[in-house]
Amino acid sequence: MNTYSGVWRCIQRLHQIYPFEVEGIFQRVGIAKSFLDNQNVSLPVEILLEFVMNAESVFQDELVSINFGRMAQVRPNYGEAFGLAFVYSKNLEDGIKLIQSFIGTELEGIDFIISDKDNLITIQSVADPTIKHPYIYENLGLSIAASFIRSKRFQIKQINTKTSTQAKGVHEKSLFNCPIYCSCEETSLVISKKNYLKKNALSNPNLVNYLGTILKHKSDKVSSNLSLRDKIERMMNNYEDHYNLINIEEISNHLGLSTNSLRNQLLKENTTFREIFNGFKLKKAKHMINKGLSIKVISYHLGYSEPSSFVRWFIGQTQLTPTAFKINAR
Repeated sequence: MNTYSGVWRCIQRLHQIYPFEVEGIFQRVGIAKSFLDNQNVSLPVEILLEFVMNAESVFQDELVSINFGRMAQVRPNYGEAFGLAFVYSKNLEDGIKLIQSFIGTELEGIDFIISDKDNLITIQSVADPTIKHPYIYENLGLSIAASFIRSKRFQIKQINTKTSTQAKGVHEKSLFNCPIYCSCEETSLVISKKNYLKKNALSNPNLVNYLGTILKHKSDKVSSNLSLRDKIERMMNNYEDHYNLINIEEISNHLGLSTNSLRNQLLKENTTFREIFNGFKLKKAKHMINKGLSIKVISYHLGYSEPSSFVRWFIGQTQLTPTAFKINAR
């Protein structure tokens, strides 16, 4: 994903107010000052993440990654098609499905999980924890969803972010006109089910179908470059903290395959669903061990009811205890 004029305008405004600080960040992350002279120059998202991370410390604002995404209107390529399809969808449910389906074509490593409880809809932004700065990815992903929702004049009840902040309690932020809760277990936003399903007077199904065709072509082109293992692992990422719910029946259904077809295709790639699942969990486990999380916390994240069960499984996969693995990894 490359970022375009919205990001350029936001950085330029910031530079006008804090020229010395912004130029210092440019030097550290490798952005040429000439970037400010041409709004048609694209900026790789990896560089944007480095810029945002530095800006958080320079301006001492832990929520800059959420606010920056809103101010800059950070959206994937094909942002115009996304925007039009969203505005003319029959309701938010339709629009969010479009975002959920196609955002991965440009902002790899981020996905949305939508849940419905007590007349509230929670839209969770989930980043692959193995990527660099996952919490910034999640905040930017959340900003994308929130920007689209606010464009329809729908109220966002609250925003939750894993980001820690020195200040306590709820932060009222005018950018989204809703409270922001920090240090949460997930990065998400909450809206009412009534708004989520409210019929849109501007609905234009023909336009949405046309734009959907364009976006599907883009999505299919990206997906065709992925192996079956990659596709399965992407879906497994959607089960953050609920990996115990992953099963071959549900994954095959999402892939549009029968369970037997999926098994047969995996056999052709000399692997099995269980091998992929164990490899996926092992990668997550090693990442969390290296981050210094406790065995109890890692067990919970991977869906084990008892830490001892996780330890037995880890030894079976690596012939090492988690503690021994951590020592060897140093």
